[in-house]
Amino acid sequence: MGGYNWNFNAVFSYQDAIVGAALTTLQLALLTVIIGTVLGLALCIARMSGNKAVSALAHGLGEVFRNLPVLVVLIWIFYALPSFGFKLSAFDTAVVGLSLNLAAFSSEIFRAGINSVPKGQREASLALCLSEIQVMREIILPQAMRTIVPPLSGRYIETVKLTSLASVIAVNELLHVGGNIISVTYRPLEAYTAISLVYFAMITPLVYIMGKLEGKPWHAA
Repeated sequence: MGGYNWNFNAVFSYQDAIVGAALTTLQLALLTVIIGTVLGLALCIARMSGNKAVSALAHGLGEVFRNLPVLVVLIWIFYALPSFGFKLSAFDTAVVGLSLNLAAFSSEIFRAGINSVPKGQREASLALCLSEIQVMREIILPQAMRTIVPPLSGRYIETVKLTSLASVIAVNELLHVGGNIISVTYRPLEAYTAISLVYFAMITPLVYIMGKLEGKPWHAA
């Protein structure tokens, strides 16, 4: 029995489409990381607030989007929300769905990091007439980052991989374009191999950068 006859020529003829899909994937991942991180920090602050109603709401939202599969969230937002009068494009749906997932997980990462800082430091800082914002920005977060960065790095890398789920709602990211190429060329192994190499090329620098950040001294001057 002969082996598989590899032929990348047909796939390489669609390199412009692959490059465009890679740029879409990077844009989706970048927006998700920014929005998801900001929302996650906001959820963390709300969860740790003294207001029981706000804390309970933040906790509930976090639980919902941590426990729901991302694919289910994307499909629900894209197909169900229009029935309530809210219609988002496929790309915007992917940003919202992935950001909510990242926010749910990053909020717990932020909370664990903040709780790792001895409470006495906050009390001492407040006694020195620093505001709550100054205490968080200058005292708590710089120390908490040592605990926050490693797991948050993992979530960021996972987020890049999760962008592939956006193919289900026809976002022109890498996996969706790869599927289109397969339907034309009938070369699935070559197409998926090329897509895998592009993902590897995108994620490897991110792993390196996050590794550098993990080794950075985060203490405030």
